[in-house]
Amino acid sequence: MKNIWQYILAGIAVAIGGMFVSDLAGNFFNGLGGYGFGCILGICMYLCVVIVTCTGIIVAKLHKNTHIDEGSDNKSEL
Repeated sequence: MKNIWQYILAGIAVAIGGMFVSDLAGNFFNGLGGYGFGCILGICMYLCVVIVTCTGIIVAKLHKNTHIDEGSDNKSEL
């Protein structure tokens, strides 16, 4: 149960971070046709970073679990 709350808090922190990135991008890319277009661009860039980061974490975790399973198989064969 403790891990669930950690993930929920991490998700809330990521969402709040996304709002700040969107606001900063809205101000930075204001010349694209308005504040709204800049915000959309900012949230899309932030979403790309979050997806790549989460995918990397999942793949690394799966890769780590595969090595642990292979090591236990090799020990049982000896």
